[in-house]
This record gives sequence, structure tokens and C-alpha cells, in this order.
Amino acid sequence: MGADEYTSSVFFWIGTGFGILAFSILSLFLNGLAERLLNCFLKAKKNGSPELLIPNEDLQKIGQQQGALAKPGLSENNNSARDIEQIREQRQNAIKNQKQARIDAAIRYAQLEFALYASDDDLKQLGRNIMIYAEGIDFEKIKPVKVKDLTNLDLYHFGWNMWNCFKVSRQDRAAKFLKLTFADALKDVEENSIKTHLKDDEQKGLIKIMEDFAHF
Repeated sequence: MGADEYTSSVFFWIGTGFGILAFSILSLFLNGLAERLLNCFLKAKKNGSPELLIPNEDLQKIGQQQGALAKPGLSENNNSARDIEQIREQRQNAIKNQKQARIDAAIRYAQLEFALYASDDDLKQLGRNIMIYAEGIDFEKIKPVKVKDLTNLDLYHFGWNMWNCFKVSRQDRAAKFLKLTFADALKDVEENSIKTHLKDDEQKGLIKIMEDFAHF
């Protein structure tokens, strides 16, 4: 009976000791694991995305700035394309204005030269014919103009001056312009003959050869 109680007591204390030891070992393991997990979590939080610490409005501004910095080449290309288009448009407008200035000068010159030799209506029609010639419009729209006291040589000189002012075509077209505009005065003259005599006797006649229209 006494031996049984002693044996039971021994096993009890041994079991208790193993339990305490196991608990201690387990506690140490769990504490170490918990500490490592906590350190990892704090490190991840410290090194995590800074976006978590920045207000939404600031994030939007930063995103816009980064987007602008990320595409400098595209922005430069767009600006370059706009600059080229603007230069092209300015150049086209300059050419158009220059051409219109020539037309205006030619019409003023014609009005001065023919003021004494044509009616008001014929002077206006002459101006319209000059515009047709300068713009390269179909000659079907040209209407004849009547003049008085002028020789064929005067009309030839006028035709050469128009050709020299615009130089939009060969002199064949200038000869045809004269033939259609002064249909009555040049009815007996062929276009080829008109062409070959455009600059005859430059300083003779009432209408003389003009090399420059700058003062008109």
C-alpha cells in the first residue's frame, strides 16, 4: 500500500515537471514567433507605400505631375506640329495677301491707263477681266471691253504689262486675254500675232511697257 502511494507520487511529480517544461518551451517558442511577426509587420508598415500617408488631393496632384513628366516627348511633338501648321498657315496667308495686292495694283494701273479711253462700265469690266486672268479662272467668264483712240500697239503693251505683273502663265494666255478682252479692236489679229508683238517699240504709243508696278 505504501509503495503504491510512493510510485503514484513520483509519477505525478514527473508528469508535472514535464508539463512545466513543455509549457516553458512552448511559451518561449510562441514569444519568439510573435516577436518576429510583430517586427515583420512593423517593418512592412514602415517601408510600405507612401501613398498610405499622403492625402487624396496631394496624390492626385502628384499623379498629374508624374503624368506630365512621363510624356515630355509627346507634348513637344504636339507643340511642334502646331508650330508647323501655324507657320504654314501664315505663309499661305502671306502669299494670298501678296497676290491680292498685285491684283489691286494692276486694276489701279488699268483704270489710270484707260480712264480717258473707256466708259465707267467698261473700266469695271476690265477690272473683272484682270481678276479672271490673275486667278487663272476659265476665260469663258471674260466679257469684251470697248476702247477708243488706242492702237493695237497700246493694247499689246498693256497685255505684256499684265503678263509681267502676274507671270501666272506663258504669254500665249496673255495674248488670248487681250483677244477676248478687246475683241472688237483686235478682231482682225490672230492670237499668235498678238503674242509676237507684245513688247514691240516699248516706249512708243500711249501705253508703254512697264517693268515694275511697285508705285501702284
